[in-house]
Amino acid sequence: MSEFQLILMALFLNAVSKYRPMNRDQLDTLFKQYESAFNRLDLQTSSGFYADTFISAGPKGTIAESKEEFERKAKEAAEFYKSVGQNSARIISKRTMPISNEYSMVVIRWGVTFEKTGSRVIEFDVSYFVQEIGAPKIIMFISHEDEEAAMRKLGIRPRETENS
Repeated sequence: MSEFQLILMALFLNAVSKYRPMNRDQLDTLFKQYESAFNRLDLQTSSGFYADTFISAGPKGTIAESKEEFERKAKEAAEFYKSVGQNSARIISKRTMPISNEYSMVVIRWGVTFEKTGSRVIEFDVSYFVQEIGAPKIIMFISHEDEEAAMRKLGIRPRETENS
């Protein structure tokens, strides 16, 4: 190798070393902390696990949202979950699939209990896309089910009134 190529390689390796992908332990820690915050309905803390801008998607469509918007809605969302009697939330299973050196998809099967369902655990899946450059951040999540429809079916959320 020429001296120029060695210098370029050294510069490249130095730059790349700053952006090492996180290891499996970092992903595990991220989702343990996320689970704890969700279980406590501490959505303000949950916002810290998201990138400054992220995408949320589900059967009804897709929304690009800023962390600031998420934080503004966090208290309202937590009050809603409390009002429908959410008692607990936990991760039942987690599958991690690396997409590249910088991104992974993590599919979480959540188990949630409500006052109305007693000890019966309601399960649902959410896929999270995590950016692994620096501190891990969720850049997108996809809810596999329509949460509102599922809650109405279980009698957890009041049906919409005819006037709305």
